[in-house]
This record gives sequence, structure tokens and C-alpha cells, in this order.
Amino acid sequence: MEMTQEAQASQQLVEAIEENEVEDDESEHLPFPNARVVRIIKGNLKKEHQLKRDVKVAANILVGEILADIAQSMDNEEYFTLSIEHFNRAARKYREIALNQKRIRRIQKVLEKQRAELDEIVTEIELEANPESPLTPGQMASMDARQSTQTV
Repeated sequence: MEMTQEAQASQQLVEAIEENEVEDDESEHLPFPNARVVRIIKGNLKKEHQLKRDVKVAANILVGEILADIAQSMDNEEYFTLSIEHFNRAARKYREIALNQKRIRRIQKVLEKQRAELDEIVTEIELEANPESPLTPGQMASMDARQSTQTV
């Protein structure tokens, strides 16, 4: 038997209420209200996305773990009253992640450039040592580059 549209709508409403009750029960075990975490995530998404429950819970747990780590770092302070300076010092590693990633990318680019220069120098030395070679320096460098990527 087919359900009428009204019966289907009421069934969906009941399912949504039951799902909210399950989420409410789970949120008691989470560090933050799940709805607030979801709002923050969705507020930072450019496109419309639907988040699965496990993503919401995992994000909530991660934020709780980060705050717990910051609190443990602040607990190591000698002072009775903790100020924003203590918080900033404890949270520094989380705030500097993007800066560290930029530094790593910059170092990688410098190393790649140095590697290319070294390959060119090696090719020139090989040509000077073996003048009978029919290859030009550019051809030697491209062969060396192909060989180094094959061995890696």
C-alpha cells in the first residue's frame, strides 16, 4: 500500500525528531554543543554540503582535544591567574601551522631549484670529461632528469 503525501511527511518528521534525539544523546558525551560546531563548519564552506554525523562528531572531538592540549600547556604556568598571554603561548603551535606549511613549501622550491642547478653543473662536468659525446648539454640534463626520476 502506498502512503499518502501527508503520511510520508509525518513519517519524515518523526524520523527527523528521532535523529535529533539520538544526536542530543550523543552530544552529552561531546565536548561542545554539536549544533554550534556544525554552524562553524558550514559557515566556512563556500559550497552547499551536507555533513555526515561522523564528521560532526569527529570535528567536535578534535576541537575538544585541541582545547584540552592548550589547557594542559597553560597548567604548566607558575602563575595562579592565567592571562591571554598564557593562552596565546599555549595556542601558538596551532596558530602557526599555516605559517610552517608556507615555510616548508618555500624550502622545497629552493631545494628543487638547487637540484636543477646541480644537475646542470654535473652535465657540464660530464661534457668536459667526455668531449666525444654527441649529446648537447640540454640533452644530457634531460636524460639525467629522466634517470633520476626513474630511480626514485
